Amino acid sequence: MGYSLIEDEFENSMLKFTIPENWTVVDTTQSDTLTGLQPVHNNTTIIAITSTEVSPQEVVNGYVNNYPSKYPRFKVLKNEPVTVDGEEGIRLVYINTGSSDTLFTGPIYVYSLVTFSKYNQTYIISSKEVSENYYEKMVEPAMNTLINSIKIKDYSSNFN
Repeated sequence: MGYSLIEDEFENSMLKFTIPENWTVVDTTQSDTLTGLQPVHNNTTIIAITSTEVSPQEVVNGYVNNYPSKYPRFKVLKNEPVTVDGEEGIRLVYINTGSSDTLFTGPIYVYSLVTFSKYNQTYIISSKEVSENYYEKMVEPAMNTLINSIKIKDYSSNFN
């Protein structure tokens, strides 16, 4: 081996972060997704990192204000401040039924997102529906690793 990998770190022109243990980074084809992550034993992208023009508070308000009318079992578990890359962000963890569950008889799924702004852009780290157990075992630790390690690059300075 003629090269060494730093503690499993992902880096591109916009951001860098520590890859959570037992997770892998996937190439994402959706234009609004900066990158995605999936557990090594799973073929599905569960965590996505996206960016948007609206403020972190507006992102969270969109869920908190709009979801209860559409999804009767929507319930906020956590809506709390969190510091990400030196900026004040918001962590929202909520439960809902699966997107295909129209009869409200299925299991409860946990979703989470963390949103923060840096260099006049809002970033969202979000996780898709998973069981409560899987959230606690796999997703929450991975989200915490990302929250604690992500660094957004000031790509406007690349054009000078």
